[in-house]
Amino acid sequence: MSTGSTLAVPTQPVSASASGGCSNAYYPIPSGASWSYASTGGNLGPYTYTETVTPTSDTGFTTSYQFSTGVNPSIKWSCQSGNLAALDAGAGSLSFTAMTATMTSETTTANGYTIPASFSKGNAWSQNVTATGTVTSNGRQVTSQISDQISCTAAGADTITVPAGTFDTAKATCTKNVVVSAIVQGKTMQLGASKENTTSWYAKGVGFVKSVATGGNNNETIVLTADKIQ
Repeated sequence: MSTGSTLAVPTQPVSASASGGCSNAYYPIPSGASWSYASTGGNLGPYTYTETVTPTSDTGFTTSYQFSTGVNPSIKWSCQSGNLAALDAGAGSLSFTAMTATMTSETTTANGYTIPASFSKGNAWSQNVTATGTVTSNGRQVTSQISDQISCTAAGADTITVPAGTFDTAKATCTKNVVVSAIVQGKTMQLGASKENTTSWYAKGVGFVKSVATGGNNNETIVLTADKIQ
């Protein structure tokens, strides 16, 4: 378990090292690294989950999740000069917010990135992801499309205390728009949409430490409870 670290917000993007383009000071990805989290205040009530990392190349890795609800999604990431992009963000959103449904992606388009190489205050970034595939819920299947649009800004430094310890962190504020649609006989029909504002904190050498999301009826807080980074 980490006990915290001294924040040194880089003024220039963190450059790729010998570990390749996935090198990011605020999201370390050694093989087998794992983090445990607890969520409260969300629409689904309290739950916990564990995230593990499997590097696949110098330009990509996979994160796998085990939720206390029984949903176990995985997300593929791509990397470029320390900028990290979650390619399956659309499918992941459904698993993270609905928990009772899973999506098997068939096609995914993505641009931008999820986690930046630099958290210099005022730095802005965004990511748009559209995933099309089959959604299974309560034994029923439907061809669906999920579109994620995320816009973020680095908001300086904070000291954050969570069950895993006290950390000096870089803070990011984000706005996320999610649109879920069904595809019936070639036509796209919107089923629902949501807008969420999120503040997230990342610790150097540790990764994601905490987030607070608000929007609609959702007021979810996620905190790091334990980590294993080698």
